[in-house]
Amino acid sequence: MVRKLGRRSVLRVGYAAVILVLILSAFEAYRIQVTVAQQQVEIFRHYVDEERALTTLRRNLWLAGIYVRDFFIRATPEQARVLASQLDDIQRENQKVFEHLARVSPQRSEFPKVRRSLSDFLSLLQSVPGTMLHVPDEEQFQFVQREIVPRRGELYAALIALSNADQQRLQDDENRFTDSRHEGGQRLLLMLALGVLLSVLVAVISIRHSDNLADKAEKHFSEVEQAKGELQRLSARLLEVEEEGRRHLARELHDEIGQALALLQIEISRAQAAASSGKDSNLQERLGNARALAARTVQTVRDMSVLLRPTILDDLGLAPALQFQVEHFLKRSGITCEYIEENVSDQLPDPVKTCVYRVIQEALHNCEKHSGASKVRVAVQQSAGFLQVEVQDDGHGFELNEKGMPVRTSGLGLLGIRERAAIVGGSLEIDSAPGRGTRIALRIPVGELAPAASPAASDQVTA
Repeated sequence: MVRKLGRRSVLRVGYAAVILVLILSAFEAYRIQVTVAQQQVEIFRHYVDEERALTTLRRNLWLAGIYVRDFFIRATPEQARVLASQLDDIQRENQKVFEHLARVSPQRSEFPKVRRSLSDFLSLLQSVPGTMLHVPDEEQFQFVQREIVPRRGELYAALIALSNADQQRLQDDENRFTDSRHEGGQRLLLMLALGVLLSVLVAVISIRHSDNLADKAEKHFSEVEQAKGELQRLSARLLEVEEEGRRHLARELHDEIGQALALLQIEISRAQAAASSGKDSNLQERLGNARALAARTVQTVRDMSVLLRPTILDDLGLAPALQFQVEHFLKRSGITCEYIEENVSDQLPDPVKTCVYRVIQEALHNCEKHSGASKVRVAVQQSAGFLQVEVQDDGHGFELNEKGMPVRTSGLGLLGIRERAAIVGGSLEIDSAPGRGTRIALRIPVGELAPAASPAASDQVTA
């Protein structure tokens, strides 16, 4: 039972572990999916924000150069005001772009440097309408080549470098994203593998447990069927024994008691006739024959009574009844028999006394009819709340099956005494093998009873 409970507990824990792993795997898959999607969105959003801002700065740098060129093509006071307004707009837009970059990428140290350089360049351009309005074309050309073109090229190259750096960062983020996704996938595969392993393990244990239960159920069903067959045979045998006992009793009554009473009636009639005729020469002989017949009839009735139910078992107790049975066995079979009795109580329940008496009776009967034994030992001992009975012989013995019963037997005597033992809550053990005799041990719980009243602790009867 403990083993069954242990297996059931293991199966419950196994099923719970499989379900837990599946739930964790589903949760991990959802978490990986959400995390991957968030990382991917953040990476591309960050890249798009920076690239849009850098594109705006490159466009403004390009527009600033175009606006200055248009001013130099047509250097008028009106064009100077237009240029100043255009440069102010570019400056304000650049200011917003750099503020946005400071929020989305506060860790980038390149942006403040580019911002200062671009602000210096725009400040230089904002001074052009006031300083270059009336200078000759040659000097304007020299100013453009000396101040504007190199700085614009440097700024443009710096913005391009920032774009390239953003692309490299995007590539690095994508690589990290791929690694993170791969790591999450490995964790998920590990959890799924663990779930599959636990599922296989639980399945194996479940299959084995089911097979064991099926085998036990089949074995139990076979045992029940066998027990049912044995009980049916036992019931049939009991009816047969009962009928045989009745037949034997009827034969004994007819052959022994009936004939003895008929002869007794004849002898009494002859004695009456002799007494009536006054011839008493044979009267004493007739009365002696009648007395002998009456005595033999009484003895036959007593033998039949003992065979059916020994009154000594009810009148004197178990120990004297067993002693009488052993003595009768000695006279009947001539087999040497040793009887040992120790501390047997006089207050044993009637079912216990009957069981012990019938078990020993059946064992002695088997010894006489089948064993070919030359010596038999009967021991009855009461101690520690148990009554222990042992009958052992040195006969031929027999082979036992896995249930401790004879492999080959035509009778049901041993099965009957085993059933008797089970009725009173006892156990019967049969130990035998071909060539080494037979030992029948009966153990019955009797509780704490008063010991026997006789002063002798043990009695022995041998022949």
